[in-house]
Amino acid sequence: MLLCLGGAGALRMGSNLVLSFRAMSLFHMLVLAPDRPVCQRLWEVLPDVACVWWPSQWARQRPSSLYNDNFPRQALALYEARKVLLERLVLDHGLNVLHLDGDTVWFADPYPLFKSAFKDRQLVFQQDNPFANAGVFYVQNVRRGDGAAWVLEELNRRVARFTYNPESVRELPHSDWARAPFFANADEQANLNDIIASSLSGQVSFAGGVEFPEARFKERFAPRKCWSRPSANGCDGVAEARRKMADGAWARMLTDGRLGCRRAPSRAPSPH
Repeated sequence: MLLCLGGAGALRMGSNLVLSFRAMSLFHMLVLAPDRPVCQRLWEVLPDVACVWWPSQWARQRPSSLYNDNFPRQALALYEARKVLLERLVLDHGLNVLHLDGDTVWFADPYPLFKSAFKDRQLVFQQDNPFANAGVFYVQNVRRGDGAAWVLEELNRRVARFTYNPESVRELPHSDWARAPFFANADEQANLNDIIASSLSGQVSFAGGVEFPEARFKERFAPRKCWSRPSANGCDGVAEARRKMADGAWARMLTDGRLGCRRAPSRAPSPH
């Protein structure tokens, strides 16, 4: 199991999670924390738990974007790091991994279900209507080159792309209108659900997780000067975002059952 703690404030919930699983005779856990002090605090009550931190990942400099600038830096670093670590555990080391947010509560051992009803499924997600939850899911029997491996790899590619190259959102099929300031949604759950849609449709889509939010959240997070002075330097993209959000046909194309895939020529593999 990979347990992900966002900081010292999550220690009580994280400790409860470890103890709950130990009461179910589940002991193979790895805790990912943002820094050494969090692990040291955890070791005060659970000295034998495996806890790691990743200083270089947290220290990475992220360029300015509406997404990078408006959400907690530590949280964004955790979301990025845990998916990179997950990919390495699964594809480099051949492990099955239950990926967990630190604030979850479990009342029963999930493994009998994973190994019976879901034994032929490589990816098992908690349903977060209408989405797959990017914080609680199980990965099993995944090997490089198969469809489920593509999902894990593609998620890290997209998170890195929009985190470190926010301007690349303009290269997407339905976002060539975009101008700075870019929102460039690198959220793991939004991108995960686009990737699942890509697998189901067989066509690569960024529609619901990146292209639609580029307009929607640009309106919400843009500098105030862009509303009082739309022609101000760096505000071109905000006016266009407002026009897109007023275009019902454009919004429906990206958010209804068509998945915004019509102009995406590349094909995506399908996991099971």
